[in-house]
Amino acid sequence: MKERSSRVARLKDDILNGPIIKTLLVLGWPVIVSNILQMLYNLVDTYWLGKLGKVAVSAPTVGFPVVFLLISFGFGFSIAGVSLVSQHTGAGSAKNANRAASQVMSFMFIGSILLSALGFGIAPGLLRTLMGVPQDVFPKALIYIRIIFAGLPLMFMFFGFRALVRGIGDMVTPMLVTGTSVIVNMFLDPLLIFGIGVFPELGVAGAALATVLSRGIASFVAIYLLFSGRLEIKLYLRYLILKLRWVKQIVKIGLPSAIGQAGTAVGAIFLMALISRLGVVAVSSYGIGQRIIRLLNVAVWGLASPLTTMIGQNIGAKNKSRATDIAKRAFALSFSVLLTLAIGIFLARRPLFGVFIDDPDVINTGSRFLSIFLWSIPFFGIFRLTSSVFRGAGHTRPPMTMSLIRLLPLRVGVSYVLAFGILGINLGTDGIWLGLFTSNFIVGIMAFLWFLTGSWKKRTIKKTDQEPLSEEIKGEVELETTGEKPPVE
Repeated sequence: MKERSSRVARLKDDILNGPIIKTLLVLGWPVIVSNILQMLYNLVDTYWLGKLGKVAVSAPTVGFPVVFLLISFGFGFSIAGVSLVSQHTGAGSAKNANRAASQVMSFMFIGSILLSALGFGIAPGLLRTLMGVPQDVFPKALIYIRIIFAGLPLMFMFFGFRALVRGIGDMVTPMLVTGTSVIVNMFLDPLLIFGIGVFPELGVAGAALATVLSRGIASFVAIYLLFSGRLEIKLYLRYLILKLRWVKQIVKIGLPSAIGQAGTAVGAIFLMALISRLGVVAVSSYGIGQRIIRLLNVAVWGLASPLTTMIGQNIGAKNKSRATDIAKRAFALSFSVLLTLAIGIFLARRPLFGVFIDDPDVINTGSRFLSIFLWSIPFFGIFRLTSSVFRGAGHTRPPMTMSLIRLLPLRVGVSYVLAFGILGINLGTDGIWLGLFTSNFIVGIMAFLWFLTGSWKKRTIKKTDQEPLSEEIKGEVELETTGEKPPVE
């Protein structure tokens, strides 16, 4: 325990004073591993479902935007956790970091139950009416997303855990918990999809059930760790009762981010509706292609998460010049790495598609998708890192605005115009792929210009948040620990 505390203390000092690139990489490699592991959820599902054919592969693909529409609120409000915990940590207030953590987790749990019930009810209408999912895909897609919605509270608890722990600069623990969950999923997937041994043959439903069960294990481990005092952030039962002052801060920071994430999901739903109109081959090509693209997004997330933490802690410590240097160096590193990876995937695009499916039409269409879309990914990296800068400082409205512009008028609007004969242009699937490229390219430039305004440099935590606990409350907190005093500010 002492060794771990010493390591975290050194890491905090590096965040505030140490070498920038080295600290980004030290914080980033566990996030990269976590996201590679996270991708395995989808890649393993796609691999095994591919054995059942393109309809089975299409079911999670068309269902994912609907799922993402609701889990986006979990992502969005978890941003409040990262921002509040990192800023209070940078300001030297461990107690208020614990307060914020407890309030965020309580808020997210209540919200997840409401959203789970909502998603279960509206799923058929979204799939059939709004997205126009092909009739042969609809039944499988519906059962897939309903099972996922049933496990939504478990997902939200893990999102919250990951955000809070990363707020203090601990990127390793979420990686280990994610790894455990992925291993469980890898074993459960073939057992539940094909009905091996005593397990029932559930097909697409088996893939969804394996995901929920494996994420459930991760969530229970996460909750235990947060209450146990083994981490540098700790939940207290007393602080789980929502307080208006904290809820206002959570909503102020988290709601714009949640709206931005929800806008992304709505854009993805409309985009999937457009792709669905082009047939199963287009849907399968896009689904597999997106999973390959996530190989590049791993590098983005590997910088985005530590950048949020580093910006938050330095803004909390009122170190604005260092925060600016951190952001600029992260931008340069991201663009160069993503461009290099894009070239590599472009050269190997056909063999990569062949790993997942042997349908020549899907491979040809998917290869075309990568040929067009890949070159926008470095600009997406700039957009994503700029969003991390703003979010780390607690300014979530600019990322929301950029996200909505990127997904709705640019991505969906341009794709529709180019793909379906509007204004005399009818490029079919190529029109969709060009719309995707355009949205990333334009918003990347927009994001960097917004970063240069410097509007993100103002702290969002309040002075009253820095008040120490009263002696009475201190004593109560000590009783809630296992004999250990709470962290000293």
